[in-house]
Amino acid sequence: MRVGVVRTQVPFVTGGAERHAAGLVSALRHYGHEACEIALPFKWYPVETLTDSILSARLVDLSESEGVPIDMMIGLKFPAYLARHPNPVFWLIHQHRQAYDMWNAGTSDLLDSPDGMMARDMIRAEDRAAFARSTRPIYANSKNVAGRLETYLGLPSTPLYHPPPLADRMTQGAFGDYLFAPGRLNPSKRVDLMLRALAMTPGPMRLVIAGVPENPAYLDDLRSLAAALGISGRVDWLGGIDNDTMIRHYAQARGVVFTPQDEDLGYITLEAMLSGKPVITTTDAGGPLEFISHEQEGLITSPDAEALSKAFITLYEDAALAETMGQAGLERYHSLNISWEHVVETLTGETAKPAPGPAQIAALEAKAAATPAEEAVARVQAAVAPPPAPALPFASITDVLEAYAFDTMPQENGEGPAPVEPGLAKYLGSHWTRYLTTLHHIVDCAPRDILDVGVFPPLAFEAMVVNALEDVKMSGVWEGPNPYAQSVKSLNPAYPDFDIELRPANIERDVMPYGDAEFDMVLGMEIFEHLALDPHFFLSQAARVLRPGGHIILTTPNVGSHRGVRKILDRESPYSFGLFVPTGGVYGRHNREYTPHEVEALAHGAGFETHYLGTSDVYDDHVDPATAALMIAREDDLHLRGETIVFVGRKARAPSAPPAGLYHGDPARLSGKLVLTKDEAETGLTQVTAHNTSSGWWPAAGNQATALLAEWINGEDYLVHTNVILPLSEAVAPGAETTFSFRRDPDMAGPGTLRLHLFQTGVGAFTGTGRANTLELPCSEASFLALVKRAL
Repeated sequence: MRVGVVRTQVPFVTGGAERHAAGLVSALRHYGHEACEIALPFKWYPVETLTDSILSARLVDLSESEGVPIDMMIGLKFPAYLARHPNPVFWLIHQHRQAYDMWNAGTSDLLDSPDGMMARDMIRAEDRAAFARSTRPIYANSKNVAGRLETYLGLPSTPLYHPPPLADRMTQGAFGDYLFAPGRLNPSKRVDLMLRALAMTPGPMRLVIAGVPENPAYLDDLRSLAAALGISGRVDWLGGIDNDTMIRHYAQARGVVFTPQDEDLGYITLEAMLSGKPVITTTDAGGPLEFISHEQEGLITSPDAEALSKAFITLYEDAALAETMGQAGLERYHSLNISWEHVVETLTGETAKPAPGPAQIAALEAKAAATPAEEAVARVQAAVAPPPAPALPFASITDVLEAYAFDTMPQENGEGPAPVEPGLAKYLGSHWTRYLTTLHHIVDCAPRDILDVGVFPPLAFEAMVVNALEDVKMSGVWEGPNPYAQSVKSLNPAYPDFDIELRPANIERDVMPYGDAEFDMVLGMEIFEHLALDPHFFLSQAARVLRPGGHIILTTPNVGSHRGVRKILDRESPYSFGLFVPTGGVYGRHNREYTPHEVEALAHGAGFETHYLGTSDVYDDHVDPATAALMIAREDDLHLRGETIVFVGRKARAPSAPPAGLYHGDPARLSGKLVLTKDEAETGLTQVTAHNTSSGWWPAAGNQATALLAEWINGEDYLVHTNVILPLSEAVAPGAETTFSFRRDPDMAGPGTLRLHLFQTGVGAFTGTGRANTLELPCSEASFLALVKRAL
C-alpha cells in the first residue's frame, strides 16, 4: 500500500510530534508498505495567517503523485490533515488546542484577537468536515486526546499507543542520586516548577535537565531562577544530547520527573517505564496519568512546588521504593501491547508482515531449497485443481458443437448445418475446462434467468447451461452493433432447444439494456480483463439488473498466479495474454489483469458480498517446481495462485464506491449530459443545463468537485484558450440538473467556438468515460473572456 503520513511542521522545531511521524513512516516501510512523510509548514499567528494555513492545507490534493495513486492518507496534525484525499485515516496527535481546551481555560492566544471567535468556530467546523470524510474509526495517540475530541466535538475515538523512538534501546541500570528531566524546554513543561520544588528539597539530590529551549531567552530565565533559589550547583543543564547520553541518564537516574500541563501523550513517561524508573508527575499532567498510578508506577502530586518536593524527598530517601515502582512501570508497559506492528495493522487494516531483509531472504531461499520438487508441485496442483464437473451429456466441446445447429444459414437438399469454423472450434475447445468450472458454480446457485455479458456466437456455452439446468432462460449482452436473436435447435431430441437474444451495449459506458431486478444471475466470463475504462460501472449495472440475493460470476486471469510469479522472476510480463490485437480495437487485448482480492474488492464496492473466491488452473496444469517451492516457503495461500480467478458474489446492498487505489478520481460521478436550453440571438442570453445522470451527488466545491471546462477555438480551428474551470453554483443530486447562464455577443456567428465539457476537478473531463457529451456554441473571443471573468 502507498501511504502518505501528513503532519504540520513549525520551522526549526523538533519534538515528539516529529519523532512520532518519523516512527510511523519507518514502521510502515518495515512492514512492506511504501510510505512517505508529508509535512506542511505551519504558523498559527496572527489569526489572518492561521486562516491562510487552513486554506492552504485544504487546497493540497494528495490523491496521487506523479500519476500514481496514494492509497491512504494518515492525518496526524492540524491543519495538515485537512488535505484532500479519497481515503483519509486520522490518528490524532492533537487538534489545534487553542480552539478547544485552551480556549475554555482562558489561555488561548485566539482570545487576544478580535477575530478569535471566528477562527475558533472555523477550526471546529473544519475538523468536523475533515473527520466526516473518513469511513474508518478515528484514532488518537492517547486517552487524553480522545477525551478532548469527545468533549468538544462529541466524536468518539480510539486510543492507539505507539512505542517511543528509543524503545528498543532503553536499558535498566542503578538508581543514582539525581532526578532526570528530559524534553523540549518551554513553559508548558513547567521546568520552573521543578526548580522551585528542588529548592524545597533538603540534601544533595540533583536535577539533571536535558533539552533545547524553543526560545533561548526562556533558558536564560530558568538559569536565573535557579541562581535566585540558590540551587545552581544542584542543577545540571545538559542542553541537546545524543541518544546514547539520553539512554544512559535514564538508566542511572533515581527517577524521572515530568510535569507538563495537560500533555497529549509524552514519550518521556514511556521511556522512563522502559528504563525501569518511577515517574513523578502532577494531577493535571494529562497523558502521563494514563500510565502512572500513584505509588504504583510512580508518584502523582498536586501541581505546586511543596507537594512536588515531598515526592522528590520520598524517592531520594527510599531507593527500594523507587526500584519497586520502576519495575511495576516496566511490567505495565509490556502489558499494554504497545508496538508498531499493532499500529500498522490498525491503521492500514492489513496484517503486518515485515518486509524481508537479507537474513529473511536467505532463510526463505533455504526453506524453498529444502522442499522436494515433486511435493511442491503436487501441493500447488492440488490447491488450484478445478472443481468437479457438473453432470452433462457431453464429454468435450466437439460433442456440444455436433449436438446443435449453431449455423443460421438455411440448409438445402437435406444437408445438415455447416460445421463451426475450425479455428473457432479449436478456441472453444481450449476453454472446455474453464466452461466446466464456471458451470459448476452456476449449478450451485441454481438460477432461473441468466444474463451472459460478453457472449458471442456460436452459443456453445449456453447450450451447456441449458443441459445442466432445466427451464433456465438465457439472455445476453454483446458489443453488437445490432441486436441478435437465435432459436438454437438441437440435432438430438434428448437435448433441449433454447432461445436467446443478445442486446448491444458497451458495458463500461452504456446503461445495461435491461430493467431493474430482471435476472437471478449475471455472468462475466473472461471480460473483466478487457475493460479499459471503468469496471465499477459494469459491476454497478450488473447489480442493478439482478434481483435481491442474485449472483454474479466473474472469471478472469489471475496476474498473481504461480505462472505469473514465474514469468516475473524470468523477467517476463506476468499477463496471461499480453499481445496487441489491432483488429480487435481497444477491447481486443487484455487491458488490465487482476489479483483475486482486487476482483473481490471491486465487487464489494458494487454491493456484492463474497459467496466464493478461488482460483483454478483451467488451461494448463504445469507448475514450475522452483516457483512452487518458493510460494510454499512464503506460506502463501496456494488456493489463490491458480491461473484463473473465479468470484461468485451475492447482491447484498446498494453500490457504494470502488476500492481506494484503483481509480484516479471518483468514477461513480462521471456521467452527465449538457443541453443548450436557451439561445437568444437578440440578447446573447445563453443557458446550458447540466443533467446529473450518475449515481452520486455532484459536489460544487472541494475535492473532485464537478465543474464545467471551457475551451475556445478560433476561426482557423486552433484551440487557443484551454482548461478554464467554471464552477457550478450548487451541488447536484443524482437525476437532478443545474443551469449555467451567461451572455455571448448577439452576433453569435462571429469567428470562434466555445466548447464545454463536464469536468471533475483534479481528475479530467467526463467525456473520457464515454458517458458525457460536449457542447459547442459560436462565440467570439471577447465573449469567451467575459464569460470566464464573470465565472471566476
